[in-house]
Amino acid sequence: MKKMIVLMFVGLVFVANAPTKAAEGTGPVEKFVTKQFDQLETGCKAELETYCKAVTPGAGRQAACIYAHSDKLSSSCERALYNSAQEFEVAGVMMNAFVAACQADVEKLCSKVAIGEGRILKCLEENKEKVSAPCTAARQEAKAGLEPKQSIA
Repeated sequence: MKKMIVLMFVGLVFVANAPTKAAEGTGPVEKFVTKQFDQLETGCKAELETYCKAVTPGAGRQAACIYAHSDKLSSSCERALYNSAQEFEVAGVMMNAFVAACQADVEKLCSKVAIGEGRILKCLEENKEKVSAPCTAARQEAKAGLEPKQSIA
């Protein structure tokens, strides 16, 4: 079970294409991913210092190192991995629903807006009176999916 949680988290890290600390963005997705990595660094601090201190941060390398040592994880690290994996999963579902519901609105209203750093969301907000009701509802749900959750202690 422990290996499955770690493997799921590592997979989500690569799918999310998470930013490194030096390149973190300011959009809601970037903030969400950075928060997950902060939780991992806090919860798995002992493991990162013991097993992964020679690993260069970024591109999921530390998460891969944690996976390689998943048979030695503390309960604190396991909780951090489990909580982050759950939050990634919920956020992914919400973001997929948002993309599906808003694709036509984005193409119509925001096609010239560069992707990243929350610019598409900002464009939709600036055009909220023109955005379809399904897109508005999905945007609100996706935004809620990126909000901080209570961690399991």
